[in-house]
Amino acid sequence: MESGECQCMSYVQLIRQGRETLVTQIGNIKCLLENLKNNGYFSEEDADIVLQCKTRADKTRQILDLVEEKGEETAECFIYILQKVPEAYYHLSPWLKEIDFQTSDDTKILCITNNDPVSLYSRKLKQELCCDSNFIKSYTQKEEMKLQETYVNAVMELINANNETIGHAGGLDSLFDDTGVINELGETVFIFGDAGMGKTLLIEKMQNMWAKGQSFCDIKFFFRFRCRTFVFFNPNTELCLKNLIFQYCCRPEHDPEEVYQYILAFPETVLFTFDGYDEIHSSFDVNKVPEVSSPTDATHPAALLLHLLSGKLLKGSKKVLTARTGCEVSANFIRKKIMLRGFSPNNLVEYTKLFFKEVSVQQNVLRHLEANHNFSSLCSIPLFCWIIFKSYEHFHSMNEDHEFSRSSVTLTDIFLLITEVYLNISSRGNARSQCEAFRNGSDTLLSIGSLAYYGMENSLFVFDEHCISSHHIPDKDLQVGFLRPFTNHSGCGPNSFEFFHTTLQSFFTALYLVIYNHASTEELLKYFSQCNHAQYEEQIPSLLACVCARRQSWSDPFKNRDHLQFVNLFLCGLLSKPKQGLLKNLTPASTLKLKRKALKQHLFKSVKLHLKKLPRSPFLEFNQVHALTDFIWMVRFISETQNEKVGKLAAKGICADYIKLSFCDACSSDCGAIAFVLNHYRKQFGLDLDNNNINDYGVKELMPCFSKLLVVRLSVNQIGDEGVKVLAEELTKYKIITFLGLYKNLITDFGARYVAKIMEECPSLEYVKLGYNQFTAVGGTLIARALQRNNSICEIGMWGNRIGDEGAQAFADAIRNHTGLTDISLAFNEISVAGGKSIADALQENKSVKVFWLQQNTFTDVVAESFAEMLKVNQTLRHLWLLNNNITNHGANVLAEALEENTILQEICLQGNPVTPGEDEPFVRNGRIHT
Repeated sequence: MESGECQCMSYVQLIRQGRETLVTQIGNIKCLLENLKNNGYFSEEDADIVLQCKTRADKTRQILDLVEEKGEETAECFIYILQKVPEAYYHLSPWLKEIDFQTSDDTKILCITNNDPVSLYSRKLKQELCCDSNFIKSYTQKEEMKLQETYVNAVMELINANNETIGHAGGLDSLFDDTGVINELGETVFIFGDAGMGKTLLIEKMQNMWAKGQSFCDIKFFFRFRCRTFVFFNPNTELCLKNLIFQYCCRPEHDPEEVYQYILAFPETVLFTFDGYDEIHSSFDVNKVPEVSSPTDATHPAALLLHLLSGKLLKGSKKVLTARTGCEVSANFIRKKIMLRGFSPNNLVEYTKLFFKEVSVQQNVLRHLEANHNFSSLCSIPLFCWIIFKSYEHFHSMNEDHEFSRSSVTLTDIFLLITEVYLNISSRGNARSQCEAFRNGSDTLLSIGSLAYYGMENSLFVFDEHCISSHHIPDKDLQVGFLRPFTNHSGCGPNSFEFFHTTLQSFFTALYLVIYNHASTEELLKYFSQCNHAQYEEQIPSLLACVCARRQSWSDPFKNRDHLQFVNLFLCGLLSKPKQGLLKNLTPASTLKLKRKALKQHLFKSVKLHLKKLPRSPFLEFNQVHALTDFIWMVRFISETQNEKVGKLAAKGICADYIKLSFCDACSSDCGAIAFVLNHYRKQFGLDLDNNNINDYGVKELMPCFSKLLVVRLSVNQIGDEGVKVLAEELTKYKIITFLGLYKNLITDFGARYVAKIMEECPSLEYVKLGYNQFTAVGGTLIARALQRNNSICEIGMWGNRIGDEGAQAFADAIRNHTGLTDISLAFNEISVAGGKSIADALQENKSVKVFWLQQNTFTDVVAESFAEMLKVNQTLRHLWLLNNNITNHGANVLAEALEENTILQEICLQGNPVTPGEDEPFVRNGRIHT
C-alpha cells in the first residue's frame, strides 16, 4: 500500500485495511483500554465486553470492532495511542510509518497515559537510581552530601590503543560519541585511573544525570553493578542474563517477560555500568569460561559479565567499565579508553567552593593550598582532597589549625587525620589531641584493623555478618564511619559491610600490623614480596620487559596489587620516626623499635637490589637508566619514611646521569617523592617524566631538583602556564639546562613569555620541544624572538600549534642568521602561502638548518616555487618535509628542476599532496622526491 493511498483513506479505513497486522502485533490490551476509557471513547461496558474474550487476538478483534463502530474520532484516538506509546507497540512501527499517520490538533491535546510495563520499569529504574545517587555515600555513613553540590568533573584523557594521550574527553555527555574511538567493533567504554581518582563517583554522577533526564536520553534502562558483587556468587551459581539484571539490579513490577523481550529487541536502549573490574579476584579461570551467546542460557555470573563486555550477549548495548590503572582488559572489548587524571587547578578551586559554603573559609583554604604545593599536589587526587578537606572542616569547626601549617605532609598523615576526625566525631570531640584521640580509640583501631588484615589475606573487600561477628567487632565500631553497609549484592547477608574506600582498608591493615603485638616482622614485610615482579624475570630477558609482562597470557586480569602496595606505603609512613610519638600510645616502644628496624633493613636491601637491575642505555651524551612503575612505588615508600639515610642510599644506587620515568603513572604528589630521593643525587643529571600526570603542582614539587637538572622532559603532563612560570623562575637561577621538553601540554600565549625567558637566559639550552600546546601567533612570536637571541639552540619543535603566517614570519626572522639551529618543526601550524614564502626566503640565507618539518599546513605551488628558488642557493638543508599540503604536479616539478642544481638535499617528502604521478612527470623520475 503506497503512502499516497493511505493519505486518501479515513482512519476507520486504515484500521480496516491493517486489521490483520493489528490483530497479530498488538500485545498490550490494558494500555489501549485504559486510554480509550480515560478519554471518553470507551465505556466501562465496552471494556468488560473486551475483557470477556479469552485470547489476546480475540480481545484485539473486539476492540477493533468497537472502534470501527464508534467512527472516525475514536479510530483516530486509537491510532494516536499506538503512536504515543511506542514501547508497548514497537512491532507496529512499520505499519505506523507506512500509513504516515498525522494526528489532528484536537487529538493532540488528549492525555495518553503510558502504563506499558516497559515504561513503568524504566520509570522505576530512574526513581531508584535518583534516590540512590542523590546523596553521596561513598566516603561516610555519618552524613550525607548532595551529589549535585559536591561532584566536580576531573580531567578525562582519551587514550589510544598504544596507551598514548590523544586529547581530552568532553565530559560525561561525550562518553559514547565517536571521538577517540579505538575499536569500532568494541562496545565498552573503559575508564581507568589510580586509587582515589573518582571512578565510583563518576558512575554515580552518570546514573544521577540519567535518572533526572539531564543526559543519556536515548537510554531507557540503566543497570549498574559493582564488579566485586561477582565475587560473592557461589562457584556453582548459574544465571541467565534476565535473572542477573532483574534479581540483582531491579525487578519489573509488571510483565517481566514483556520487558525482557523489549530489552532483547532494542539493546541500544540499555546502558550497563560495571565499577571496579580490578576488584574481582581470580577465583575462577577466565580461560575456561564457556561461550554464551543466548540470552536465555545460564552460566556463572562472571561469565555473563565477560560476555556482556565483549558484546556476545546483548550486542549493541552500551557498557562502561571502570578499573584501577594497570588492570588489563581485552582489547576486543574496548571501544574507548579514558583515563581519569584527577583535579586540575581549576577543578580544585571549583571543588573547594562547593565543599566549603562559607566564603571566608573558601578563601582561607585556597590561600593555604596556594602556599603549600605539597597539599595542592595531594589534593589533585579527589579522594585525598576529600580527606584533607574533611579534616580541615572538622578542625576549623573546633577553631584548631592542627597540622595544616606543616610544609611536608605525607599520605600517612592524611589518613591519620581522617582517622582522628572519625574517632573524634564518634566520641563527640572529647579528645584534646591526636594522641589522646588514638589512645581513647585504641580498641576500635585494633578491631577494625584486624578485619582489614583478614580481608587482605583473603582477597576480601566485603565482610558478611559471620565475618564481622567472628572478629568481635561491636556495633559502636561499625558506626564510627570507617565501614559502611554493603548493598546490592549476592551471597552475603543483609548485615554486610565494606570500608568506605579500598585504600582505607590498606591503611588499617598496615596500622594493625604495626600496633598488634603478636604480628611478627615476617608478617609485617610479606606484602613487599607479593608485590614485586621477580617471577617474571625467569621468563623474560630483562627487567625492562616487565612493562610488557603484565600484558602477557600469564597475567591475571583480575589481580591488581595496588591495595597491597598501599599497605606497604602506609607501613613506611607509620613506622617513620615522626609517628613514633603517636603510636607509642597504642603498642610498646620495644615492639615499634623491632618493627622499624626490620622495615629499614628490608628497604635498604630492596633498594640496592632494585636499582642494580634497572636497565641502562645511552641517550645523547648521557648514561640513561630506565626506571619502571615499581620504581615509583619505591620512591613513594622512601619518601613516606622521611628517612634521609634511605633517600641517600637510593640516590647513590642509581649510578646513571639520566633517569627515565616516562609512562610510569606518576602523579603530582609522586614528584615530591621523586624529589626527596633525587635531591640526594650529587651529580647533575637528566630527568624524563614524559607521559605522566604531574601537572603544575608536580612541577612545584620538583623544585628541590632544578639546581641539578640538565634535562627536563615533562611532555604530556597537563602542565599549564603556572607550571611553566615555576620552571622559568627555577631554571634561570642555575642556567645549566640543555634539554627542555614540554610537548603536548596546556601552555598558552601567556605561558609563552616564560618559555621565552628560559630560552633567552639559559645559554646551554640546545633542545626545545613545544609541540601541541596552545600557542597562537602571539606566543609563537615570543618564542621565535627568544630563539633568535640564543644561538646554542640546535633543535626546536613547534608542531601542532596555531602560530599562522604571523608566527611563521617571526620564525623566518629568527632562523635567517641563526648559526646553531639544525632541526626545526613548524608542522601543523595553520601556515599559508605568505608564511611559507617568508620561511623559504629566510632559508636562502641560513647555513645551519638541516631538517625542516612543514607538513600539514596549507602551502600551494606558489610556496613550492619559493622553496625551489631557495634550493638553488641553500647548500645545508638535507631533509624538507612538506607532507599534507596543497602542492600539485606543477609545484613538484618545479622542486624537481631545482634539485638539478642542489646535490646536498637528500629528500623532499610530498606524500599527502594532490600530486598525480605519471611516467612523463620530472618529479617521478627524481629519486629524492617522495610522493
